[in-house]
Amino acid sequence: MRHRIFRCHAAVVAVVIATALAGCVKPTTLDPHANPGRGELDRLQNIVNGRPDLETVEHQMTDLDASVRAAIAKYSPATVFSSVPASNATNGCNDPFDRSIGRQELSDRFAGRPAPSPDGWLQITTELAPVFSAAGFHPNNMVVGQPPRPLSAENDSQIRDDGALINLVTGPIITYDYNTGCHLPAAWRTAPPPLDMRPSNDADVHYPYLYGPPGGRSADAH
Repeated sequence: MRHRIFRCHAAVVAVVIATALAGCVKPTTLDPHANPGRGELDRLQNIVNGRPDLETVEHQMTDLDASVRAAIAKYSPATVFSSVPASNATNGCNDPFDRSIGRQELSDRFAGRPAPSPDGWLQITTELAPVFSAAGFHPNNMVVGQPPRPLSAENDSQIRDDGALINLVTGPIITYDYNTGCHLPAAWRTAPPPLDMRPSNDADVHYPYLYGPPGGRSADAH
């Protein structure tokens, strides 16, 4: 019986490998970190190309940052923040856009002590809810078909369709940071990125950074 199960397992593995070699299975099926192929990379790049310029989003996030800080100071004046600097050294974007041409800017990571009281937190989230909504954000990790989280929930993190993200969570301490999501700097639409921000194997890369027409990329992304 064991031999029969082993033979069946081996046969299934052989079929999967053979199918992958035949091109019927996506490269990422067996290796989630594999290059997904030029068609998928173009699809992702078109998403980035269609988003607002990075500078526009940075300005929006700066305004929201001021609103978040003002609400916390108003309803929890005893809270004092410390910060850990963020690293933006990769000159690129997070998965699934890690092979796309674009940039993703991260804020410092802030921790506030003491955390707001339950009443103070409810006042903070109530004041910020229309601000987030007006900027196009909705609660992160919302489950389709489930009611929205109550404003008193400890996690008030927000996300937007262009990938911009605000992490705002209370508990023993209050933690806060944000990132822009993956966007193109405006200058990269009219001229190539600086040399140190281009793919090392594709120095002539240019907008719209596609493998298919109208082009812009010629070498496979690492």
